[in-house]
Amino acid sequence: MDFTSIEFYAIAFCVAMGLIGFFLSQKRIKPATSRINSLELERFDGEVGDMGTIKLTANADGTVTIERTGLHLVDGETVNLIAIIIDDKLTIEEKKGKASALGGREDNYNGHVVVDYFPVDNKMYVRYESSVTGQWSKFSFKNSARNIVEHEMRY
Repeated sequence: MDFTSIEFYAIAFCVAMGLIGFFLSQKRIKPATSRINSLELERFDGEVGDMGTIKLTANADGTVTIERTGLHLVDGETVNLIAIIIDDKLTIEEKKGKASALGGREDNYNGHVVVDYFPVDNKMYVRYESSVTGQWSKFSFKNSARNIVEHEMRY
């Protein structure tokens, strides 16, 4: 085979495309899983700044407690958390649920929920988004006993 022949360049082109495809291919990812949880809300009597916080606490039994402060809600409103897990990435979106009453005054609330879908001893990259307040936070979290991560929400 000669370096000037068409066959050589056709084979070289096919090998080059195969190598490019190999290096640019995506890694295999697991299918996404999603969960919906409802926050248990408690009225907070006191002054809350504009920024709320999100706190994740790893419990000894493998569950994780999610605590959210600084929610400004009208009486009777609920808040749901929609979690989507893809490999080591977790996106939690906070959305308003069904209101149980019509109108009312706005108060400050804190919410918490205990979830069991965090993998134990694996580091997760968490993005917490709130469509209720328009805030977000991004951090990493490892579900190992007594690990606590607290972050301020941002606009």
